[in-house]
Amino acid sequence: MRIAVCGGVYSNPWALRAFVDDARRNQADRLYCLGDLGGYGAEPDAVWPLLTGNDVICVAGNYDVAIASGAQDCGCGYRDPRDQEYAGMMYDFTLRTTDRRFAAWMGTLRTERREKLDGCDVHFVHGSTTGLNDFWWESLPEAEHRRRVEASGADVIMCTHSGLPWIRRIGDSLVVNVGVIGRPANDGDRRVRYALVDLDDGVARARIIRLHYDWRSHAEALRRAKFPEAFARTVTTGWWTTCLEVPPTRERARGRFHLYDSSVPRLLEPFGLGEDAWPDPDPSIPVRSLWGSPLLPDHIWYTRPPIGVDDLTEAAAGCAISHVRPSDGHSPAMRYIGEARRPLPELTLTDQGWSWHPRLASEPPFLAHPAEIPPLAASVDAARSGAVEVLLEELQAQNLLLPPNYCAG
Repeated sequence: MRIAVCGGVYSNPWALRAFVDDARRNQADRLYCLGDLGGYGAEPDAVWPLLTGNDVICVAGNYDVAIASGAQDCGCGYRDPRDQEYAGMMYDFTLRTTDRRFAAWMGTLRTERREKLDGCDVHFVHGSTTGLNDFWWESLPEAEHRRRVEASGADVIMCTHSGLPWIRRIGDSLVVNVGVIGRPANDGDRRVRYALVDLDDGVARARIIRLHYDWRSHAEALRRAKFPEAFARTVTTGWWTTCLEVPPTRERARGRFHLYDSSVPRLLEPFGLGEDAWPDPDPSIPVRSLWGSPLLPDHIWYTRPPIGVDDLTEAAAGCAISHVRPSDGHSPAMRYIGEARRPLPELTLTDQGWSWHPRLASEPPFLAHPAEIPPLAASVDAARSGAVEVLLEELQAQNLLLPPNYCAG
């Protein structure tokens, strides 16, 4: 038996229609949706007939429960005021424009389902097994993964809510975060994601499907509805421009943007710098990248590199890094934030891996070269994401950024 499972439709009928068509092309026997039918899109009512007309089996997400009850907010689990601002903007629109008959239908949906399918006990939830709006991130500590699995005990657990897909076997359970079809997965790919799961005599196998859809129409609808450009920009680029504060540092670091513009003054203050030290690269969106900032300059140092400098320069240019410099005699001073455990990063390539700073090149690298070194551009990108991740952790430890909301359940 094969099932197709999506989550987070987010008022995106173009993606939902593509999901139905693709699932049928892939010979899925049943189609499921794990909730959050509204939000982030401008066409909430258009998704209802697509669900009912194609026998998509639905569970309710936090958004659906909120719309059905006319609640004051979406119950998404955001804590940061800027995340709440953008979520509130979209929720108010969705509540105002959703047909109350559709809202009443949402109110009839269960918040979880459990079915025996071809010998497998399958548990369908929205956030996780512990809470409707719990964010089940891939990078959670193992104890947190086990806690959620033990709360269910199912052979297969299907979830969504976080917006980022992943598949892992945890104990005896196969856990599949199906991602969402309402917006991209913050990796620069405009395609959205859903899961195909094959169930055969008690054995389950799953894969994440990247789904093409009419993203241009989706973006145009957002602009016609007069939403801030940030919403359409995510659709057209594949990078999140809102709801940045909620993911853990690992997931957050993989995106192009890492913090809101409003965080900049507080981050620069410990160095006696004004906002002019970090000009806003794009005033049409409310976010920016740590990479290329005064806290993480967009250049690479090298000492004893494992490859030729010309190859390193070419790989760096492929990652939009224009400055590649030898560290001998040119090492910058080490700068610290408060009682930080380490200085601000100055990414440095050595024969052992990526060092945090040229003056720390003789110490073990923060990112060692694997036994088989990957393509250099991938190595540069991994080092950059790793540096952003550790820097985000340090900024949170110094109370300069709000720590992420690992779970709401």
